Amino acid sequence: MELNKLSNNDLILNLEKLVRTERKITHSILLHIAEIEDRMIFAEMGYDGMFTYLTKGLGYSQGAAYRRLHSARLLKQLPEVASKLEKGTLNLTQLSQVQKSIKDQVSGNKELKEQGSKYFQAKALDVLKKIENQNSFETQKTLAVEFNKPVLEYEKVFPQRNSTIRLEVNLTEEQYEALETSKMLLSHICPDGKWSDILAELAERYNQRKLGKKTQSVSAKEPVYKHVAS
Repeated sequence: MELNKLSNNDLILNLEKLVRTERKITHSILLHIAEIEDRMIFAEMGYDGMFTYLTKGLGYSQGAAYRRLHSARLLKQLPEVASKLEKGTLNLTQLSQVQKSIKDQVSGNKELKEQGSKYFQAKALDVLKKIENQNSFETQKTLAVEFNKPVLEYEKVFPQRNSTIRLEVNLTEEQYEALETSKMLLSHICPDGKWSDILAELAERYNQRKLGKKTQSVSAKEPVYKHVAS
């Protein structure tokens, strides 16, 4: 098919059809992963686990294999979630995050362990309903609240071998929104939207205003910081 000969409308229709097909195939892949793990067929092929089979046998990256394996385990217990995966209201990352969050929560709680699959199903359905149609940031926030994840209060600044400096800080929602506004206003200067570029540009402008001269060059093409907001 020569895509450059398709009309705009046909091109969009084709893409939408392919996306729907991709979601159905993803669902089918997850079902196969769950069944193969259930039967331990990976062992017959000489692999020490399903994760190893997915990465070394099928060539998935570690991240892709992780998401599919955890999602397959969740769908095995909650097959009704499959329709939401196919519709696109939930994605693999969300499914795997919920599955792992519940697993971590249960592992250190004797009472929850005793409830077993009954607790898992109820909790998973409740959380999945809340994160439907949420983006990655919104999902992380919901999971942090739902699973009472610890708040890390410390700040970290440490050098890395490539001469960059990693900075980890906590921001209030108001502080983060203010930075998001700056990010939008500086989009013509920092088109990639990298936080390192945004922070460097803001620092340069403030320093120049206060000192009356430019400080050390902070070109957007030469990142100085890697900023992680939590």
